[in-house]
Parts: sequence; structure tokens; C-alpha cells
Amino acid sequence: MKNIIALFAVLLPLSSHALTWKVVGPCSETPLYEGTVQADLKKTAGALTIEIFEAAKVPYYGVEEGISSINDSPVGLDAMEVISDTEMRAYGWCYSINGQVPLAMPHKTFIKSQDDTLVWFYGYSTNKNNQWLDMCMPGFKIKAKQFCQK
Repeated sequence: MKNIIALFAVLLPLSSHALTWKVVGPCSETPLYEGTVQADLKKTAGALTIEIFEAAKVPYYGVEEGISSINDSPVGLDAMEVISDTEMRAYGWCYSINGQVPLAMPHKTFIKSQDDTLVWFYGYSTNKNNQWLDMCMPGFKIKAKQFCQK
């Protein structure tokens, strides 16, 4: 019994935890890209994102401060959805850690554990009567026609 406990104590540190990462587009909750990586927890979410995307060959435009396009997703006016004369949605790439959208930009946010999950998702913010009503709502929940037509 002592041998089993000793063996377990030696092997336990070898069990690896790894950061889970995903990229979710505007039309489906199914990730476009996903994986796990041994993350340097001294680096910001933004720095880790760039490293992950480069290693996984995710086609993106962006920097540690934020991602503007993945898979040639629309940017600028092409990323706007006009709902009415008084309402619109502005789309872009948002990130979450363990299901929570941080208020800070990715170059100011740190991953705390190898067991965390980092998700980049195509989200939107709604403006109605010149007031922003929400922020970083997952686009796949509404599947805007301009992004999800087949």
C-alpha cells in the first residue's frame, strides 16, 4: 500500500492541466477552432491569444489589445446591422474567461489557472436611440442574416 501511495505522489505532478481555448463564430455555438495549451500564466489573455492563434494557424487580424477579424469576418461598417431607424447592432470579437466577459481589454487581463477556458466569440452590442443597451452578447444566439446566410 505504501508503494502505491508513493507512486501516486510521484505521478500526481505529471498529470497536466492545460488552458482550454475556443473560437466561436456568429452562426453556431460549435467552435470554429478549439484546443488546449500549456499557458504561461504570467502573460495576459491578449498575449496568450496571439501565441495560440499563431501556433494553431487561426487566420486573424489583431494585436494583444484586441482581435478585429477572424476568418476574414466583417469589420467597420460591414460589421453593423441596421434593425430600424433608431436601432442597430455593432459586431466584433469579444472574449470570455470561464464564461465571464471581463471589463478590461485582453492585454490587461490575466488567466488565473491552467484549468480556465478562454473563448473568443463574435459578439454584438445594441444601440437604440443613441444609447448602448448591452455589450458582447454572443452573435450565434440571434444568427444575423448578414453573417449566417447560406
